[in-house]
Parts: sequence; structure tokens; C-alpha cells
Amino acid sequence: MKYLDTNVIIYAIENHPKYGEKCKDLLKDIENAELEVCASTLVLVEVINVLCKLNRILEKAQKKKLNIRKNIDAILSLPIKWVELDFAIIRRASEYQFKVSGIDYVHVASMELNLTNEVISADEELDKIDFIKRIDPLKFG
Repeated sequence: MKYLDTNVIIYAIENHPKYGEKCKDLLKDIENAELEVCASTLVLVEVINVLCKLNRILEKAQKKKLNIRKNIDAILSLPIKWVELDFAIIRRASEYQFKVSGIDYVHVASMELNLTNEVISADEELDKIDFIKRIDPLKFG
């Protein structure tokens, strides 16, 4: 099982010029049970946060805003094994001293405590953590 990082979902939703199509393909593979993934519920929080930011940008540009609820419902319909945040994950995350963001600490702790060492992510920062293997969405498959 691989860990699914937030950016894969966001890039699919926003049709990212570099990663959008490949990330959509990954989500289709998950939907079709061809790819087994887990993710922290923190991913859902991050998706809502990013979509709110995107909606502010879209609103200023007088463009149609994204339907956050519809996107969250679509994500929740996927067969993703959701890892609930708990005190063990937070405690483990607080022990790290990697040169990445604190949010990534929580993702890494979620992976570590669920015995997952591979993450599908475009975030090269994760390459700084020696006990996980980052798989770039463009190179997946």
C-alpha cells in the first residue's frame, strides 16, 4: 500500500499543467481498485484549505468557483484507507527533526505508524526523509 499525498488530489482538481492528467489517471486507478492507497484525514483538511484559497482567486477573477463539498464527496467515494489523526501520530510527528514542513511531519508519522514507506507525491521535499520513498506522479506506473 502506498500513501497518497494531498498534491495528487489538488493537481487533478485544478488541472495542473504539468501533473493534472497523470494525477487524474492515478485517481482513476484508485477508483478502479487498481492502486491501493492510504492517506491521513489531514489530506482532507489540506484539500479544503487549498480549495478555499483557489476559490478566493477565482472569485477575484470573476470566474466560477469550485464546489468544495462536491470535491470532498468525490474524494470520499474513492476506496482510500483513511488514517485517523490520533495522539500517537501527533506524538511521533513531534519527535522528527527533518528539514520539511510540520504538516509533512504528520503525513510521515501517519505513514510510519501504518507501516507504509512509499508516498505518491510531487513534493520533492519528501526526498529529504531517508526512510520513505517518494514516487513522483509523472513516473508512477
